[in-house]
Amino acid sequence: MNGVWAGLDCQMIYGPFLRAQPPLPVPQLPGARVWRRARACSSVSPMLELPELTPEHFEILVTRELRKIGLDVSELHAQRRSMLPEPEQGYLLELKGVVRGTGWQRRVLIACRRQQRNIAAAEVELLREHVQEAKVEAGLLFGAADFDPSALTAAEDSPLALLRVTDGRTAFDMSGWGTPGHYPAWLPAYCAQSVARDALGQPQYRLLESGQAGVIAERLRTPINERREA
Repeated sequence: MNGVWAGLDCQMIYGPFLRAQPPLPVPQLPGARVWRRARACSSVSPMLELPELTPEHFEILVTRELRKIGLDVSELHAQRRSMLPEPEQGYLLELKGVVRGTGWQRRVLIACRRQQRNIAAAEVELLREHVQEAKVEAGLLFGAADFDPSALTAAEDSPLALLRVTDGRTAFDMSGWGTPGHYPAWLPAYCAQSVARDALGQPQYRLLESGQAGVIAERLRTPINERREA
């Protein structure tokens, strides 16, 4: 991670979810999304709005999520940083570094992409080109948007891993860890999910959990020719 951000406290990302708030009643309105956190008792409290996912926060999140599943991330430095043209209102941050697992390591390019529309084949193909330009062995695309099925097709036969970044509460509700709408105090503002195909060929998202390094490792450490022969 860049030295300037090495001292940042991760509470910049999920700190608002950890600060105690005086309990107030929250009305239950059909269809309304209310940000709240579960407390030790049955009462809940209103939360501050979701913090903005800035490029600096995105870099912290990527490192945290990969280390959470058991991968070591080192030697990170910014390779590219650009604003996306209107009407996307987003950005692309690319980080070059090394990802290590048990008995293997890969020089990688990590793309942190925030945009309004779904991530499609064009974004994956662009990452593949940038991986070659950076002279690294594999790529990871963290996208703060939904993925189009064409993105998964474009990533086939390539050492590329696709991950969606979503708000922590949406990820928790989809994970099956607990009752939707009741959230633990440790839940971060943003989480990463692996992206794969479901039985109908549509994108399927699964929350990254501790010990799931294999979800990423299989994509990164298998050479292209081996994956085609499998």
